[in-house]
Amino acid sequence: MLDLGCGRGEALKLLGEHGLPARGIDTSMRMVERCREQGLEAETGDLFEVLASLPEVSLGGVLSFHVIEHLPAAELDRLVRLAYRALAPGGVLILETPNPLSLVAGARNFWLDPTHRRPVHPESLELLYELAGFTSIERLELRPFPDSDRLPEIDLAALPDELHPLADQINRLRDRLDDLLYGAQDFAVVGRR
Repeated sequence: MLDLGCGRGEALKLLGEHGLPARGIDTSMRMVERCREQGLEAETGDLFEVLASLPEVSLGGVLSFHVIEHLPAAELDRLVRLAYRALAPGGVLILETPNPLSLVAGARNFWLDPTHRRPVHPESLELLYELAGFTSIERLELRPFPDSDRLPEIDLAALPDELHPLADQINRLRDRLDDLLYGAQDFAVVGRR
């Protein structure tokens, strides 16, 4: 397994706990040192150079959490294609990023990090996987907002029966608006070679 942008090594540690050999690549020497202090295998480097230098069909998995939103648009296609090239048959690519389909995540929270370049639409990312040759492509919605942040729902049991149809319609509208505002904070696309 290869973790692109391994940061503090959370994914490397988790993979190791499950018996999956993994190494990480990060541009930050400080992050690589933190990984090594935990006994994790990590090195500094450019993710594109590392992927391009790997033998074809040599990896069981490539993963990257909260990196692709920092890349120029054209580089994302290159990343997906290089990962496909490096993966063995049955190998998996997992890319996680903030979810622009949630207005709160995409229009407000996304821009808190000044190094973010642009949000990545899930359908665009799925298309890049498909064009590169991946199959069994799946989108996972991750990190739902807590209920305390979401819009309140009308309690039908607290209303007279004659108001139930109206309150139900309002609740359905609330659900649609709530999903638009507070859908999942992140999403991942998983594809198999």
